[in-house]
Amino acid sequence: MALKKLKVIPKEGYLLLLDFDDEDDDIKVSEEALSEVKSPAFDKNENISPQAEADEDMGDEVDSMLDKSEDDIYKTLHIKRKWMETYVKESFKGSNQKLERFCKTNERERKNINNKFCEQYITTFQKSDMDVQKFNEEKENSCQKEQQALKLSKCSQNQTLEAVKEMHEKSMEVLMNLGTKN
Repeated sequence: MALKKLKVIPKEGYLLLLDFDDEDDDIKVSEEALSEVKSPAFDKNENISPQAEADEDMGDEVDSMLDKSEDDIYKTLHIKRKWMETYVKESFKGSNQKLERFCKTNERERKNINNKFCEQYITTFQKSDMDVQKFNEEKENSCQKEQQALKLSKCSQNQTLEAVKEMHEKSMEVLMNLGTKN
């Protein structure tokens, strides 16, 4: 926000307003205009009426009062502008700190949630691996038990068949013995 500095210079029948946004040019113009106001258009040797001198003295007093008021106003505005700049900087600083704290807190929470879910996934996958391994072991054990059962069954069947075969041979012998005895 640029504050424009205006200077009021009384002239004959009108006021000259200068705006001081370009300091170098306006200061030169202001000094020239002031020198025109303060130096009368006629020589000191000429007779000046007492009323004109009183008016000139009054004009000088008004000029000095205006200059003092102007300086006071500019000092006040400068102080207010500095205060406002400081206030805005502090406000931004406070807002930035709050935003940084919020971001850090948010980041920590995201990391905690991420870690929590990672642990849950790892636990779930480990359990799944253990279940698959257990299933494979049980399947292998089951196969081994079935093989053993089949072996036992085969042995039992073989023994039964041998027993049947022996009984058949004995009964055949007994029948042949009967047939020879009769």
